[in-house]
Amino acid sequence: MKKTLIALIVVNAFAVTNANAAADTNTWYGGAKLGWSHYFDANGGNNSNGNLNNATEFDTSNDSVGGGVFGGYQILPWLAVEGGYDYLGNMQAQGNNGVSGTKMGAQGLQLSMKASYAFNDRWDVYGRAGAMAYRAETQQDDQSKFETGLRPLAAVGTEYEFNDNWAGRVEYQWVSNVGNTNQIGMSADSSTVTAGVVYRFGQNAAAPVAAEPAPAEVPVEPQRFNLKSDVMFGFNSATLSPEGEAAVRDLYNRPEIQAAKEKTTMVIGFSDRLGSANYNLELSTQRAQAVADELVRLGMPAQNVQAEGRGSSEPVTGATCDAVQERNELINCLAPDRRVVVEIAGVAVQP
Repeated sequence: MKKTLIALIVVNAFAVTNANAAADTNTWYGGAKLGWSHYFDANGGNNSNGNLNNATEFDTSNDSVGGGVFGGYQILPWLAVEGGYDYLGNMQAQGNNGVSGTKMGAQGLQLSMKASYAFNDRWDVYGRAGAMAYRAETQQDDQSKFETGLRPLAAVGTEYEFNDNWAGRVEYQWVSNVGNTNQIGMSADSSTVTAGVVYRFGQNAAAPVAAEPAPAEVPVEPQRFNLKSDVMFGFNSATLSPEGEAAVRDLYNRPEIQAAKEKTTMVIGFSDRLGSANYNLELSTQRAQAVADELVRLGMPAQNVQAEGRGSSEPVTGATCDAVQERNELINCLAPDRRVVVEIAGVAVQP
């Protein structure tokens, strides 16, 4: 793979910013990897001792075993810093002067930035870019030479989360120009393809959220609105007067009634004690029905409105008028008993 293509892949990986499959932010992770190591673009120098002198062309056996260990810190959901130790394997070489038994091996410590892009909440792809401080060594005829240096590296890979703590990854990594021809006689680019496992520390698995119980509804006293029969109706009449229609309309337009239009509404008619019980019960029923019909005409759902008469069974004057003998005065005294009550049923949510 060409170096330019690898660099473009890594740059593209760093351009993405969506990573939900990565470790939780501000946590550490660690892992190990093992796989295939391959050297390419090998070069030899003219300043080597022994049979490697003037060996500028090589027949190489480039493949070996590579691997390493690594650790990282998740800075952002999509960005981490990662470092570790890499064993890059060995490359066997035969020079054009008949050199035999020569090999170069390399290992190093690397540090890189890792940017991820998540396809879903378990699987992502990533790119890494950074540098490796390496140690390269050549061996020939029981003699060895080594040198150290710093080289750029790039990697692309994919990671799959098995559970909150464990994940697996597959990665391709490239390190540029490991070795120095002037010092150890050989140099080459290194590439590794590895499979690894990752353990993520301190992951905060989302605790299952218990469903909140539905708020309990408790019965409350109905809202009551009193309408005076003497204002609503003429004497001995169950037909709403214009003043009565206006009073019912004012009641209907009250915010409390509008907010409770879908609740059960009970219209109850009452009378005073004057007259027969049957007559008073019938008149109070008719007056309650007249108010109920007007509420329905104004917009109250008919199925929610009920009417009933209770006659003189529930006086509110009590014994306050017992001493009044003159009829007109008694009629005036008992006026509070002649009423229509509108009750709106409801419930209150228990805190």
